[in-house]
Amino acid sequence: MEQDPRVEQLAIAYWHRIRTGQAAWSRLKPEIRAQMLDQADTWLRAAEQADLLAPIAAPSEDHAALWLDETGGVWNDVPTSDSGDDLVLPLVHAREEATSRAELEDRGHHFTLIGWAR
Repeated sequence: MEQDPRVEQLAIAYWHRIRTGQAAWSRLKPEIRAQMLDQADTWLRAAEQADLLAPIAAPSEDHAALWLDETGGVWNDVPTSDSGDDLVLPLVHAREEATSRAELEDRGHHFTLIGWAR
């Protein structure tokens, strides 16, 4: 089974929260990273089972992902005929303002999947 990418995000965030030195995540001993990833995986599974966290996969093809950025902005995937498109739209604005999520991430934005919409 493929690991949910949010597991590593959660483990890294937790590490940054508790660390006392300036050691980078990538420089941690593999066994320490593995322990933190196992713990984050357990937390994510529990949150999904309690319906506090959206599943990583869409419940159906009729669902579009909702994303939360690092500033608290909520974005919605924009359905397109080309499945290669990755357009996102702030929920409070018009479709014409859709932007490529990948381009925003390249500019430093960080998105977290928070749910699915129809």
